[in-house]
Amino acid sequence: MTTHYMRVKNKATGHEFDIPAQSFDPEKYSKVDPKRYPETTRPRRPKPNVLKAGRKTAPVKTDKE
Repeated sequence: MTTHYMRVKNKATGHEFDIPAQSFDPEKYSKVDPKRYPETTRPRRPKPNVLKAGRKTAPVKTDKE
């Protein structure tokens, strides 16, 4: 039996990766556009969600308790 992989995006981290189609959990993952990433028999490389140059992050609190 051949396992089919689908592209998903982790809701907590924003990382994109392939998982077996039968392991899809809509509470943890959202589906990525199936036209761009159709189901496949081999998993693709993951795409991490990292900050790019020029993007702002939330300010860090420097107050001490």
